[in-house]
Amino acid sequence: MANTTGKKFGGRKAGVKNKTQSQTKELLKTILDKEIESLGERLENLEPLERVNAIAKLLPYILPKQTEIRADIKTENAEMTSEQREARIAELLAKAKAM
Repeated sequence: MANTTGKKFGGRKAGVKNKTQSQTKELLKTILDKEIESLGERLENLEPLERVNAIAKLLPYILPKQTEIRADIKTENAEMTSEQREARIAELLAKAKAM
């Protein structure tokens, strides 16, 4: 019979962590800690192309992904003075940093 009362019966109480998930995360952390210690030596033993491919695959975990910044400059900007252009560029850069 289905529970139509809206009350929870059985299972974990709210806020209690999943024990299996915690144990799995701890095990993976231990394995990765050991692997990271030998990573440099393993990379040195790879062929140059394999080394570059391995490093390229690891980069997204180290460096944030870059977003494209576009500046639409209209033809009227050609009539601006150099000071006005510099001010406009500074404005666009500040806007891009805020994104």
